[in-house]
Amino acid sequence: AANAADSVSVGASAASGSIGGKNGNSIMRGALPSREEMIRTESFLRSRIAIGNTMNKQRIVEEAASQGYDASIVTRAIAIMVRKGEMVERNQGRLFRRVK
Repeated sequence: AANAADSVSVGASAASGSIGGKNGNSIMRGALPSREEMIRTESFLRSRIAIGNTMNKQRIVEEAASQGYDASIVTRAIAIMVRKGEMVERNQGRLFRRVK
């Protein structure tokens, strides 16, 4: 029950937009990203990578991090897009190609 209460309070802080700065990062470190964050990250990846392009995973994660996205969320979004069939991993996950 304590874990459920923690995740609800973290979700509430994420929804209120209070994430950021020192306190927000320490709260969100072990928590799952919000749905809105994942959608925003996936749309960034879709806009940044044209269909048919192959990209270095590390480069796109670093670029997204420089624009304010959390690197772990970007990595998770890539994994989700691979599962959806929107991207294909190459070279043991170092590269990926956007398929659709």
